[in-house]
Amino acid sequence: MRITIAIFAALALTGAAHAVSVWDLQAKCGDDAKAYCKGVGYGDAMQECLNKYKKQLSAPCKLLVDRINGGEKVSLF
Repeated sequence: MRITIAIFAALALTGAAHAVSVWDLQAKCGDDAKAYCKGVGYGDAMQECLNKYKKQLSAPCKLLVDRINGGEKVSLF
């Protein structure tokens, strides 16, 4: 679980009015990240990997990936 949190914490950017919480990402995309993106790295590499496997992702994870692709930042808060 620490690795999954670290993966999404590396994506974290602050200062956005609308942001995806790193905690939401861990809760909704953690299993998908482990299944499809293990070992790919952090930040952009993780986002690219999740996009690559978007059809296989769970519905809640797809929604968050879409929000990030739409320009929302990832925030620790």
